[in-house]
Amino acid sequence: MPKVAISKIKTPVDEEKVINAVRNAVKLLGGMGTFVKRGEIVLIKPNVVGMAPPPQTTDPRVVKAVALLVKEVGAKPIIGDGSGLTITFPEGRGRNTKDILKVLGFYKIAEEVGSPCEVVPFDEVETLGDYTTYHSRRVKVPGGLVMREADIAEAALDADVIMPVPVMKTSEESGGATLCIKCLHGITDVYTTRPKYHRTDLWQKLVDILKIVRDKVKLGVIDGIKAGEDYLYAGQVDMNVIVAGDDPVSTDAIGHYLMGWDWPVRDVGYLALAHVQGLGEGEMSKIEVVGDRMEDVRKRLKRGSCDIITGPASVGRFPNVVVLEGGACRACHHWTKYVLHYLRSEGVFDKMPMSGCKNLVLILGQDPSIPDDPFELLDLGLPIVWGDCAMFSTKHQIYWQLRDKAVYIPGCPPFNYLGNSEKIIKALGLQPKPSIFAGSWQKQHPPSDIKT
Repeated sequence: MPKVAISKIKTPVDEEKVINAVRNAVKLLGGMGTFVKRGEIVLIKPNVVGMAPPPQTTDPRVVKAVALLVKEVGAKPIIGDGSGLTITFPEGRGRNTKDILKVLGFYKIAEEVGSPCEVVPFDEVETLGDYTTYHSRRVKVPGGLVMREADIAEAALDADVIMPVPVMKTSEESGGATLCIKCLHGITDVYTTRPKYHRTDLWQKLVDILKIVRDKVKLGVIDGIKAGEDYLYAGQVDMNVIVAGDDPVSTDAIGHYLMGWDWPVRDVGYLALAHVQGLGEGEMSKIEVVGDRMEDVRKRLKRGSCDIITGPASVGRFPNVVVLEGGACRACHHWTKYVLHYLRSEGVFDKMPMSGCKNLVLILGQDPSIPDDPFELLDLGLPIVWGDCAMFSTKHQIYWQLRDKAVYIPGCPPFNYLGNSEKIIKALGLQPKPSIFAGSWQKQHPPSDIKT
């Protein structure tokens, strides 16, 4: 029977208490020596999705605690990740994973743990043009249903043991939470495998990735100090807990339950697929839970939603937006909503009257309902044809007639968050400020400061 340990962190939280909670959770599972042998290379894989503090990223104190335990049994801890920030988020411009790991403090953590601990950014080896590319190898996916092959980081393939150390946070794209299984998405090549199969097929893609490394994933540790809830982790909830388990499916099931899912193996798509495809145990009745009581920790977090709801900004919706939708998938919704949130944060909706534009008219999905005369769209506002499905479905009605009177956003899904935002702003005739795409962390840590 798989085992999951729950260890509450005493408040006020500090590094010593975090380390003690991690140590206690792993001890309840039999100790680090149960999972790691002397001389083995252990890849500790945190969430380093962006250049922002927890709960968007894993708390370095949890990673430090895991690394210390690995070192104590005579193994070599490697802290590694490959951040998708560099291709999807504004603050990623001109950066690589090494920059992000420095800003978040992981190099400092490695120094404190001491030799032989090291930090390995997965995208530091080869360069193609202006891009630093993942140091990866293409491998077959055993029993893959969405992916037959995948480009996987060499650090993951060469490690003896892989330990996902995710942070608790809800996920719009995956329809659940970003825990151990979703954390492993970061071992894929950020420029090749990462953007593929990122739609409704994302669930099976995550399970296929797990199939590649399942034998190496012997322990997962969830950072539940602060959990992120709602869209883009807008809310932060003090959970003050460490969750550790010897089965990534079981660990994720308990993690979801602690975040408010009543029946995780039924309600979370990728968890259900991993369970039925034999990669772990998702039924909570068949998981041994040790340590603190689940009900003493559990909180109902607000779940992220990909739905694009228009209406007044006073209730958190998007003003001056009209949606004409065909058969659009969750991922297209997610990246559309990402851009809308950004435009609102930069005051673009407030400036739209200056441009003479009444609305942003979002056209997305297969066969969206549009007027027989596409010029009627111009009466509604600025037409934005969003994603490959809509571009293909409407090319005769919109592209060949409206041409440069509309904005065209390619992609399946349209990942280019920065470029898509810029296109819309320029089409409105608005001039972005030089700092419009510089997040607060980028302003604090310009590339020149990081690379010195």
